[in-house]
Amino acid sequence: MIQPSTKREGFSQIPNIKWEDIGGLDSLRKDFDETIVRRIRDGEAYEKLVGFKLEAGFLLYGPPGCGKTLIAQAIANEAGANYIYIKGPELLNKFVGESERAVRTLFSRAKTCAPCIIFFDEVDSLMNQRGTEGYSHRVVECLVGQLLLELSDHQRGVFVIGATNRIER
Repeated sequence: MIQPSTKREGFSQIPNIKWEDIGGLDSLRKDFDETIVRRIRDGEAYEKLVGFKLEAGFLLYGPPGCGKTLIAQAIANEAGANYIYIKGPELLNKFVGESERAVRTLFSRAKTCAPCIIFFDEVDSLMNQRGTEGYSHRVVECLVGQLLLELSDHQRGVFVIGATNRIER
């Protein structure tokens, strides 16, 4: 069920894209079904059946226009989960601490409207080579640190899907 505050806070509701709109990709659909959809629908019962804690994230990669965003929307629809779309560069801010605050706020909002899927488009824009010098690299490094902290503090009902067309980064 979507909480009443989700529209007000800028969240997308459950997307109306379905797997039938995409076509094919049966093996990918099965992977998502096992790791995200069933966990949202059946919760603790599914984790007990599997016998171990599953990860809460995926990375999709492929050329621009191949349907990565549609896949994430179809997963959210099938699971009945809220969907937050973030374009990677939106989180970057030149002011000290603002990028990290944006990440904390994003995950906090996702937790309040769980089950929720956060979709990071262009996730490669948030990555750089660790240890690189310069102010902008420090901003990105702090943001990545906060993102990793939020991901390691996995909260039930928040799932992350990242997308990139530059897998080598």
